[in-house]
Amino acid sequence: MLTINQCYLDFVKKILNDGKETYKDSNHHLKENLGNYYFIDDPLNLKFKAKYQNMTPSMMLDMIKSGKFDMEGCPIKSDALYEYVKSFDDDSDQGFVYSYPNRILAHFDVNQFDVMKDRILNSTGSNRAVAVTYDPALDCNREDIPCLQILQAVVRDGELTIHCFFRSNDIYGAFYSNMFFIAYIGIKLKDEINKEIIGEKLNFGGVHYYSSSAHIYSNDLKSAKKLISKH
Repeated sequence: MLTINQCYLDFVKKILNDGKETYKDSNHHLKENLGNYYFIDDPLNLKFKAKYQNMTPSMMLDMIKSGKFDMEGCPIKSDALYEYVKSFDDDSDQGFVYSYPNRILAHFDVNQFDVMKDRILNSTGSNRAVAVTYDPALDCNREDIPCLQILQAVVRDGELTIHCFFRSNDIYGAFYSNMFFIAYIGIKLKDEINKEIIGEKLNFGGVHYYSSSAHIYSNDLKSAKKLISKH
């Protein structure tokens, strides 16, 4: 079983060892891997899959705030990670050009989280429980567009998994917090669906992660190597 912490270390090491040097533009020198996939089936290191059925969003937030997942050398820890994950409960743009919660919960004048929930409740095997963050009307003329492009919830054999696709992902600086954020969405979705189900409840099966460009910026390479050396 793969945890977020284990995946983070493996991914950073993979890019340090195998990444190709490239330039996104004149200001962004990086090491990059194209076409990436991980299945994080034990994101919170609970050891047993059955434990995820009773895991609630508030329990997960308490674990994060306690520092349970803190890693030496990781740029985000306990309180900062807690605030980032908890931000999903705020559907405003939070003062930024965009925020994932706003794009998922409110930006299109549609609460896409509720749509995902309703589609699963109406048809457990649905492949239509999808949320998108890209808005062509706004983003086609912007330099700063969402890195996370799509979320999909899939239920099979009583387990809900979240599939996420990133067009671009900063692995040293953002992947770790991104995965806790997405796992939180999955656990919250599972929890809210279970409140409306009569009979056998869904379990949360983890996160399927996909990205086209996964990279570490050149100014983070020294810190990334230090992270790996400590674990």
